[in-house]
Amino acid sequence: MRTWPERKHGPSRRGVALIMTLLVTALIAASALSFIRMSHLEARVADNTYALAQAEILAQAGLKAAMALLALDSNDYDANIDEELWTQFPRFAAAAGTQFQGGSFTGKIEDLAGRLDLNTLVGSTGQENEDKRAQMERLFVELGLDSSLVEALLDWLDPDEEQRPGGAESVYYGSLDKPYPCRNGSLYTLGQLTLVRGFTAKVVYERRDDEDEETPPLAELVTVYGDGLVNINTADRLVLMSLDPDLTDGLAREIIGHRESQPFDKLDRLLQVPGVTPTLFNRVLKHITVKSGFFQVRVEGRYNQAVVKVTAVVRRGDQGLTLIYYKSG
Repeated sequence: MRTWPERKHGPSRRGVALIMTLLVTALIAASALSFIRMSHLEARVADNTYALAQAEILAQAGLKAAMALLALDSNDYDANIDEELWTQFPRFAAAAGTQFQGGSFTGKIEDLAGRLDLNTLVGSTGQENEDKRAQMERLFVELGLDSSLVEALLDWLDPDEEQRPGGAESVYYGSLDKPYPCRNGSLYTLGQLTLVRGFTAKVVYERRDDEDEETPPLAELVTVYGDGLVNINTADRLVLMSLDPDLTDGLAREIIGHRESQPFDKLDRLLQVPGVTPTLFNRVLKHITVKSGFFQVRVEGRYNQAVVKVTAVVRRGDQGLTLIYYKSG
């Protein structure tokens, strides 16, 4: 019989009831805020403006509900399984949406620790991180992308103006029809990646199909938020393969199969996967985790025909939750 790892503070029926109360409370608060806001608008405000304002408020309420789930999810690991509170956000959102006449919100929480952090290619002192570079190059090869693109990305991230053979610095960017300087620092958003030489929208966002399965686009495998550790419970197969040359496609699938039946609650549980040798484990150990600290929340608020989409990034740490990125529109 399969058993789940013990959860120190797993959800109970009382906890789920509390979550539902929080979600409904968020909607009630949204309704109250809506009344206050709309009472200050012009008496003859257009119907679509009113609906858009309501939709945005509902999206913000959904974001607060998602953050409440993340705050309550206090076990020792994070995985894409139904037993995790944060993975149940779409279901809770659908249930809570019935409490608001004419409106609703839907959404999803994604674990960013399951991706490679682009900004860790360069360390805090401005030096190239060779391990991270090798991981990124392996990922690009698996995606069918030119691995020399990593050099252009390194030039964008590092603090100097010394151009690598396949890279680009301010001289190149200044020669464009619409010139701009090389950042020479961290990426603030994933969208900024398209400013880097060679990283066209097609390279970043196109979904690739092979003979057997659909391959996620680069944008779904990398992030600009994180600490450099990859969560082996949530990482895509290609991200797992990028961690080490000996972590083959077959072995990555073995890891995924294991975590679907029994998530990794401790790092050394990885040794239970057939094919993961102590030597391989010791090499990847400094690059992996089972607990996540960065999550992306996508929420869509609807009121009548109006729709407002909100994207946010939340950092979860010992001091609680911090909203570090927010975009509406």
